[in-house]
Amino acid sequence: MRQVVLGCGLLALSLAVNADSKTATIGVSATLLKACEAGSSSGGNVSFGSLDFGTVYFLTTSVSVAGQQNAGAIRVKCNNGTSYNVLLNGGQSGNTAARYLKSAAGQQVNYNLYTNSSHSIIWDNLTGVSQTANGQDSWLPVYGMIPVQSTPPIGSYTDTVQVTINW
Repeated sequence: MRQVVLGCGLLALSLAVNADSKTATIGVSATLLKACEAGSSSGGNVSFGSLDFGTVYFLTTSVSVAGQQNAGAIRVKCNNGTSYNVLLNGGQSGNTAARYLKSAAGQQVNYNLYTNSSHSIIWDNLTGVSQTANGQDSWLPVYGMIPVQSTPPIGSYTDTVQVTINW
């Protein structure tokens, strides 16, 4: 019995001597592409809220409004270092230099949208506003102004402006 035990011990020893190992590597990578998201999404529709001039009685003085978070300001979030451009179309007028709000009866109120609070640069669909992202939310206020004009009949006046973000 001693020989068997000793023989088993030698067999185990010989297996340990013959053991070997191999090492290799696995490559790991990820590719990050330019990406942006914008506005808030509800039911698959992206929205920037509404730029509301409020209740106006007469247009004998100009009326101004500035977009704010979720109310007419444009939220853009792109990954860090991505350059983007935000364009606004002319709404139902089709002309960025001569936008108008329209009533159900077809009456019009002239207005325009600007990139700055001094209302000196019209926000158009060619130049727009360009920025480079830092990876965080960026809120771009839209500045609106209804200039002095003849006051049309009472009613609700609306327009819809398309926002395009290129990156």
